[in-house]
Amino acid sequence: QQLCSSNELTKLIISDPPNVNQSGFANAVSGDTAVVGATTGPYDTGRAFVFVRTSAGWTQQATLTASDPGGGDGFGHSVAVSGDTAVVGAGDKDDAGQSSGAAYVFVRVGDVWTQQAKLTASDAAAFDIFGGSVAVSGDTAVIGAWGDNSNSGAVYVFTRSGTVWTQQAKLIAPDPAVDDYFARSVAVVGDTVVVGVPFHDAPNSQNDPNGLDIGAAYVFFRSGGVWTQQAQLIASDAAYDEVFGYSVALSGNTVVVGATLDSQVNAYLSGSAYVFVRSGGAWTQQAKLIASDAADNDNFGESVTGSGDTAVVGVRFHTNAGVL
Repeated sequence: QQLCSSNELTKLIISDPPNVNQSGFANAVSGDTAVVGATTGPYDTGRAFVFVRTSAGWTQQATLTASDPGGGDGFGHSVAVSGDTAVVGAGDKDDAGQSSGAAYVFVRVGDVWTQQAKLTASDAAAFDIFGGSVAVSGDTAVIGAWGDNSNSGAVYVFTRSGTVWTQQAKLIAPDPAVDDYFARSVAVVGDTVVVGVPFHDAPNSQNDPNGLDIGAAYVFFRSGGVWTQQAQLIASDAAYDEVFGYSVALSGNTVVVGATLDSQVNAYLSGSAYVFVRSGGAWTQQAKLIASDAADNDNFGESVTGSGDTAVVGVRFHTNAGVL
């Protein structure tokens, strides 16, 4: 099943392009608002750009920058938006050591965006890359730090009361391992968080190399302010080096997980995406999505998103140009 179209609907162009040569590095959308990250800018500080849609089309509304910009901070490497709140990750910020990371929260009042908070981990350390992935839903922000604890990874949950953000929880895998990259991707809707772990190994991988880097995704659920693991998602046909969990998306009771290095019968590293649905507290795989024109090294599943009954899958190297 191919959920792709080569028809271009809109092209968003930055109105202040000097020193911006990686706009589109990350992007997010909520209703009629889109946020586009650009990891470069003046002195490599990075920026994010907000676009809004009206009856006349899409126009740039704002340029977001950190209150304390620094060269090479990685500001704009990850972005998320929910209504009038945007979160921008800066995974290479050096406040608590090299690449300890930070994330910045911006809010919109009328048409004006201002920085509301700078988020950092309570136990920040060098090379955590806090802000390498970000997600936001209402008053809950989820910040991934895949470099935490020798790349085993962690996720930090922050909640907002009024205008104040506080850390509510730190989530880790129940079976953390070095170089798993837990939090390479994150998603949140309401009281549910999904975390991608693309380099997770199967339990028997020490005896069976085919279990290396099969990947996984973990679902966490919040009740009364307490987060607990609800499920571990694994592909039904998990195989070596598929990196299942490289990307994740969540909409209601549906999760989409990208496995960008999955190989099909006649298409090496063409990629795939898996759909899981929740009934009660149980998750089951509903479908595996692959492109009808899958080709070698396409990397279908590099990015995923979903809304309601629709999933969109990014194919980074499709015909060497990329497509959704």
